[in-house]
Amino acid sequence: MKTQKQTINEMIAQIIAEARKLGYSEATIWRNITPKFQTVAVYYEKRGVCFYDPAITRELVDLQKERLDREEISIHYYKRVKSAANRLDEFYLTGTLHLNMPKHGTKYPISEDNEKLIDLFLDYKGYGPNTRDDVVWVVRRYLHYFESLGYASLEWVTVEQVREFILKTAAEVKTSSLHNILLYLKHFHIFLKESSLPAPDCVELFSYRVYRDMPIQSYVTDEELDQILRVIDTDSEMGKRDRAIILLAATTGLRAGDLIRIKLTDIDWRKGEIRLLQRKTGRVSYTPLVKEAGEALQDYILNARPRSESPEVFLRLIAPRTGLADAVSIGCMFQQYQRKAGIYRHAFDGKGFHGLRRRLAKKLLVTGTPLTTITQILGHDDPKSARQYLSLDTRNLKECALDFKGIPLERGLEG
Repeated sequence: MKTQKQTINEMIAQIIAEARKLGYSEATIWRNITPKFQTVAVYYEKRGVCFYDPAITRELVDLQKERLDREEISIHYYKRVKSAANRLDEFYLTGTLHLNMPKHGTKYPISEDNEKLIDLFLDYKGYGPNTRDDVVWVVRRYLHYFESLGYASLEWVTVEQVREFILKTAAEVKTSSLHNILLYLKHFHIFLKESSLPAPDCVELFSYRVYRDMPIQSYVTDEELDQILRVIDTDSEMGKRDRAIILLAATTGLRAGDLIRIKLTDIDWRKGEIRLLQRKTGRVSYTPLVKEAGEALQDYILNARPRSESPEVFLRLIAPRTGLADAVSIGCMFQQYQRKAGIYRHAFDGKGFHGLRRRLAKKLLVTGTPLTTITQILGHDDPKSARQYLSLDTRNLKECALDFKGIPLERGLEG
């Protein structure tokens, strides 16, 4: 039995590392394994418990059983929580892990050699976890197609056969999905070429311009956002923080990676705006705070933000009380609330945290906002990249800005 104390996050990180050793693909890990354990981690944070304790985990299972008996959750959700609890207890006590699920979690099985090829590609590109899931799905589908034709390696595939794959795929998927598929496969073939791996020289085939069926991709609808906001416990510290994050994203279009980097000193309460150096472009943006988001942010900072020397606005609620780890934690948090609200996801559905950006763009589209302002707020170097989102009009947002005179400007790092 283990005697050394471990935090719940350390436990989950070790389990994910062990899953990789057992041969589980990144797609399976991020789609099936991580969300399961994240449910437990969220409960620990809500309880204010840092170190793993089997009694706390059992407490969570018992609470979910009560919710199941009251028909507040599905049997599927309950079994998932119970399974995660059993695996955590097992790993805590024995240091071993047994996962009863297909290692690749996909209807596109491929050879071990091609599995390793995908892992090399992911390391090469350094995709974030959310993007990795979609990329793995695309590349697996591509490699499975040629394996089904008898090609164990891309070495023997011709350019004409790749062209046939593109035409076949174009007839099976939506135009918006085809855009991403071609982009990821273009990156994949660039990787193969730069790594001197045998494959047809067909990068140009994936460079065809795709005209989308709609001016904007799928997004989080107003109804879905309302559902999510309704299930947040705004009496809790976690709920106040998460509501502020979600409303800021929904009303400003900021990326998760930028939200977690906002510092107390970035907020100008007198002007009602946030000054932010955008991570993706390196540009400084000035984002107005609209009424509802500003009030949620004010409520969190004054009534829920832990006392800490960390300069970031949004902090962990358990020790160490530092800024949130990464954008993945935001995505996982959002997905948890989606599940709680009865909203379920699938690949390329556009309903993730990033979908809040597209929701705002859609709202501005119907009010006639011009596309030319999108680059300024959404952080694209090339205006062409922003066409899928459309634009944000900072002047219109300014008209809704709050007067934040109630915020003590000298609060500094105490909060």
